[in-house]
Amino acid sequence: MALLLFMTLAAWSMGSAVGGSPDEDYVLTSIWCGTEGNPPYCRKDPDRPNAMILPIMAAEPSLCFRQLGQDYSAKCQESIYNQEISTDTFNRGYYPDTYFKIGKIFVDSDVESSVVKMRLLNSNLAALLITSACAFFWKKNSDLLLAWLAVIAPVTTFFIGSVNTSSWTLIGTTCFTLAFIAVLKNRKQPITWVPAGAISILAMWITNSSRYEGKYVILLLATAMVYSEFAPKSVKMTKKSVLIGSAILPILFLIFKYQSEFYAQINIFDDPRVEVSDGITTTANNLLVNNIITLPRFITGFFGSWGLGWFELELTSTVWLFTLQSCLLVVGFALMKSRNFHRLIFGALFTIMCMAILYANQQRFAKVGEYIQPRYFLPFFLGIVIIAAANKTERYPNSLVITVAILATISNSIALRDTIRRYTTGQDVLISKSLNNPIEWWWQFGPKPETVWLTGTLAFAALWVLLIHDRNTDKALFES
Repeated sequence: MALLLFMTLAAWSMGSAVGGSPDEDYVLTSIWCGTEGNPPYCRKDPDRPNAMILPIMAAEPSLCFRQLGQDYSAKCQESIYNQEISTDTFNRGYYPDTYFKIGKIFVDSDVESSVVKMRLLNSNLAALLITSACAFFWKKNSDLLLAWLAVIAPVTTFFIGSVNTSSWTLIGTTCFTLAFIAVLKNRKQPITWVPAGAISILAMWITNSSRYEGKYVILLLATAMVYSEFAPKSVKMTKKSVLIGSAILPILFLIFKYQSEFYAQINIFDDPRVEVSDGITTTANNLLVNNIITLPRFITGFFGSWGLGWFELELTSTVWLFTLQSCLLVVGFALMKSRNFHRLIFGALFTIMCMAILYANQQRFAKVGEYIQPRYFLPFFLGIVIIAAANKTERYPNSLVITVAILATISNSIALRDTIRRYTTGQDVLISKSLNNPIEWWWQFGPKPETVWLTGTLAFAALWVLLIHDRNTDKALFES
């Protein structure tokens, strides 16, 4: 299972050129240089204070192909392989240093090979930790992994297999949710909850080592899981339910306090800002109404409707429509087979996520789609999906599982091919053309692009086949 998941994510790691993920220039510069330089790969600029000199392939790897557009490949990077640049764009406390320090271990003179090693490390970390977390409840409830697999292609797989800091946040929150559920469900069995608890702690460390807001996601998800396990089975307002429910209030306060401090402390309920563009005046209230109406567009970004890369890589519409359908099937069935208080928990989590999305956009005085990206809220969304699957009272039926497997596999395959094609030839070449011929750009090492696509497609399909086989085997053993 771990090997197949790694092969799937590794294909995504190889599927895009250096600089393919958002803010990769910032991330790579921070890895290459730290805050004090990293000779001989990065050194302080003697002519510019607070600036570093490093290869352009690390500092601005995506600039050439982003400027040209999605119809042009990454071949333009060949002209900057041996060039250097001075930049002051690197981490100065906006992100934890741990992620960058670990990435620095793989830095060498070959930027391309260094980046691929970092990406493969993240893919391997995800495969090992997530399958390890699933092992604690595999025989009882493999539906948790099933629900996660149903919604990860293409956005989650793309970011986990990248060097973006969101990779560790997605890995950490997913692993924490799975492991913490195992802790709660097996709290009377130390042989299970002790190692599951250890993985939960490791997952928290990974999450907080990549993005500061990750700890708030962990807090919210942990509160929801504890409430799901210990809350009264009725929805009556008992002292116990009020006490447990109120535990979430200080967490919400901390999150919104963090958002207010980070986004300039604007009160969205009394916002005096006004923006005039092309003779059209936009007030804060107008913007809020517009963002509420267009909020579904943000949600579909979890499934790839925004595209990938720097969101200039447009995916075939089938990709996000199929993943959206998979999500609706697994979440819809879970809610149908859940108790009322579990449905309330799901509704509360989803509402909190939507409010946070609106809040973040209002603080930036931005329309949905302008600044705040779906990846910032994707870890929380994945946690909600897993919790919904854990709270249902019946297993997913085979008919649903097979349908979701087909939808997810097709979505993953088309998205991976779209991504590889964007960097090897540009998207002006038909998707049906071989990825090996014509070819304008590819790594100077490793398998050919068509081989990478086939590996990622078949590994993900095999992952579903193995999952379905194990589910049916466990059911037969249980019934016998």
